[in-house]
Amino acid sequence: MTKIAKTAATRREVPTIFKDEENKLQVTVTDDDMIKNLFGMKTRAAANGVLITGLGSLGGRGDAYYGMLTNMAIEMEPKDAVEAMLITQMTATNAALSYALQQMVDSPQLKRVEAFDRIANKLARTFTIQVEALKKYRAKAQQIVRVERVDVHEGGQAIVGDVTHQAGGGQNEK
Repeated sequence: MTKIAKTAATRREVPTIFKDEENKLQVTVTDDDMIKNLFGMKTRAAANGVLITGLGSLGGRGDAYYGMLTNMAIEMEPKDAVEAMLITQMTATNAALSYALQQMVDSPQLKRVEAFDRIANKLARTFTIQVEALKKYRAKAQQIVRVERVDVHEGGQAIVGDVTHQAGGGQNEK
């Protein structure tokens, strides 16, 4: 059996997050760049902001999801700030959806069931939109334009194939 060692560049670690005796949020890191590296970001301040807003979005009873928030960054490997923000938002949306579903299932009152059903449906749609936004953002460099129909009128010409333009008004090349 072969062991594959992860390099420091590809390994991401998560901070320890908990509430202290005074119910204040505490974040413990092993090095100053841990959160920045976790979220694939350039600056500590921005990365810390993403973490704090992500934790805040989980609400006062979101303790159970703290580890999920940071571990989703490892799972989804954000490459920049936009991806990091989307991933933390997706995690918070998923946590809220799970809570709404639990409330819906556990409620003996029909009005509460209906209310949490509506909330859960909205959150599920929001999550789907967030996933699509992340996919679209990650695929930004792979845009493809497909032409379905070309009409060439008398005296016109059509080029079939790749066409690029040189800078400075040069000629087209195939």
